[in-house]
Amino acid sequence: MNISPPHSITSENNFRLNISSPGSLDSLTFESTTRQQPGLGEVEIEVAAVGLNFKEVLIALGLVPVPKDFIVQFGLECSGKITALGAGVTDWKIGDEVITFGSSCFSKFITTPANLVALKPPHLTLEEAATIPVSFATAYYSLIKAGRLCQGESVLIHSAAGGVGMAAVQIAQWVKAEIFATAGNDEKREFLRSQGIKHVMNSRSVDFAEEVIKLTDGKGVDVVLNSLGGEFISKSLAVLARHGRFLEIGQRDILNNSQLGLRPFEKCLSFLAIQVEPKAPHFNTTWDEVIQQFQEGNFRPLPHKVFPISEVAHAFEYMTGGKHIGKIVVSLQAQEELKTTVSFKSRETVNSSVSAQKTAFLKDGLLPAEGIKAFQRILGSKLPQVVVSTKDLLAITHHNYTQQMLASQETLPKANLPQATHSRPELNNNYVAPKNEIEQTLAGIWQEILGIKNVGIQDNFFELGGDSLLIVQIRNKLQAALPVNISTADLFEYPTISTLAEYLSGEQIEESVSQQVSERAKKKEEAIAENRQLIEQRRKARS
Repeated sequence: MNISPPHSITSENNFRLNISSPGSLDSLTFESTTRQQPGLGEVEIEVAAVGLNFKEVLIALGLVPVPKDFIVQFGLECSGKITALGAGVTDWKIGDEVITFGSSCFSKFITTPANLVALKPPHLTLEEAATIPVSFATAYYSLIKAGRLCQGESVLIHSAAGGVGMAAVQIAQWVKAEIFATAGNDEKREFLRSQGIKHVMNSRSVDFAEEVIKLTDGKGVDVVLNSLGGEFISKSLAVLARHGRFLEIGQRDILNNSQLGLRPFEKCLSFLAIQVEPKAPHFNTTWDEVIQQFQEGNFRPLPHKVFPISEVAHAFEYMTGGKHIGKIVVSLQAQEELKTTVSFKSRETVNSSVSAQKTAFLKDGLLPAEGIKAFQRILGSKLPQVVVSTKDLLAITHHNYTQQMLASQETLPKANLPQATHSRPELNNNYVAPKNEIEQTLAGIWQEILGIKNVGIQDNFFELGGDSLLIVQIRNKLQAALPVNISTADLFEYPTISTLAEYLSGEQIEESVSQQVSERAKKKEEAIAENRQLIEQRRKARS
């Protein structure tokens, strides 16, 4: 048994990803933290690559509420190398390359239960391995365990070009089921066809339901793997064959307590809400079976796009665009850039700093003769206050002010969100340039978020490629740039810069008038209070 001694774990040189202002990806930062000594049945892993999941992006955008003062732990899955073993761990050794589920995987080191760890298949890179845990465990449990998908049956996989969707495609092909798939754009749909899927439809239109019924000669499909919301749920239920199984992995409508009609269930349908997590029943069996299929070569890692750890906010932003195929992976294998921006201050460092200050004070103190001279100058001074220092106070004051200014401009590491990268697309309206300051501000924000070089004031946000996730970022940028309180509903209602600017200008005028009225009322109250005080003083003086 190889157990790491306690002294092998130091508290320094660890960090984790945090967000100071949910709703703004600009506030994703790294903070220094301590390494956790693995306890009974635990291992410590040095993280090499992290798979990014949509739920984490929703949390970062402020779309999934978290309790106040709750520390968000970004990173549900990763690959890396074992660096320490807790008591009772006999199946692993230091140096093993592994993949695992965890919490706060956007860290240099994590500590996690050993039963969640699996050996990385030797033919996979660490980045490839990071695409496996969440996507494949979710898809495998959904289709094989809960959905009981069998050879010869049919399955509708929504958003099939995403992480879970692509894992589900592989699993459905493995069991030899007939696949019907949806995806959000032409590029994704063409990619799915290149993977041998014949029936590919648009996930942004409910017309898929009519197509499925037509392609199955009115029978419908045996299983639906759903991650869409709203009307798509009822439409997907409608395409299920008798004794069909509806596998809900989206959670959004469940959290919103959305209503669902029961008429479709007269076909003896099953509705299963699925959330695969380490605490779920039979989770370890599912995870072991997934890894076994990778070891045997039946499953392949997902297509993925890799971002370096220094561009983690860029990775989050990229996922909000919904244009990626497969998985987004953040690599921690090049961490040198973080060393100059993440502070690792241990208690010993702070204590040594304090000791150094004491030494400096004793060294630079006043000698007795100097003290007498200083005291004589104080007695001869007519000033109300006198400061005695062994330093040049003007130089110190200037230095401190400069340091404060520099400190106020420093930020912890975050990815530069992409600047405008492509030209304005062809629209039905001509380009009209911003005419005033508020329109210029709005255009700048839209250009930054959408990545478009020139946005006209008559251009529709959604025709430019905007969606509900990007509109949240627009709202946060607006609230930071302008003194207004605006909701995402307002942005949906005013989808062009001209209409939004007109709305915001009206709000500002209304707010300004309201503020003036409030200030006048306040001054009036102060004047009345002042008069009362004078009257009271005069009354007391007379008595």
